[in-house]
Amino acid sequence: MDIGFLFTKVLAIVTLFGNAFILALFLAFFIARPMYEFIMRQMGRHALMLGFLLSLSGTVGSIVYSQVLGFPACILCWIQRLCMYPLLFVFGFALFRRENKEKYIMPSAMLLSLLGGAVALYQWVKDMLALYGGLTIPCPAVSALPSCDKIYVLEYGYITIPMIALNAFILIALVLYAGLKKPSHD
Repeated sequence: MDIGFLFTKVLAIVTLFGNAFILALFLAFFIARPMYEFIMRQMGRHALMLGFLLSLSGTVGSIVYSQVLGFPACILCWIQRLCMYPLLFVFGFALFRRENKEKYIMPSAMLLSLLGGAVALYQWVKDMLALYGGLTIPCPAVSALPSCDKIYVLEYGYITIPMIALNAFILIALVLYAGLKKPSHD
């Protein structure tokens, strides 16, 4: 079996579960507030480790797609990488130091996550409009990089590489939000 096919299938399934979790958390906020509070409290307690694992998976996924499978990164992909890669080191360093100062790194990490998520959302919407609507929206042209118009992965009708990245950025932002809201005595 082709490693790229298998890797993409695993990431697509993980993304489906991530999307389902995000939707369930959103619904719990309105329908089952005690469950929402419990989940957020648990995520807040483990925010640094969860953020590290999510950013590690995003970084490894990005490297596998470009260096192992040979998918070239466009300018929008590079912007997302500029937001994802530092998160791995920020979370890793905070875990390594084991200081109770995660609230100092979380706002910066949140900014990186929201910026990366915004770019991923733009690229995903661009891909979906081109795929299903026949519309094109601009992609910044950089002469040394490939075009943003090629879709290398399409699973379940909506999961593309930008959706995988968007899922990771949203999950990281949720973890960071939970960590910022965590009571100081936890």
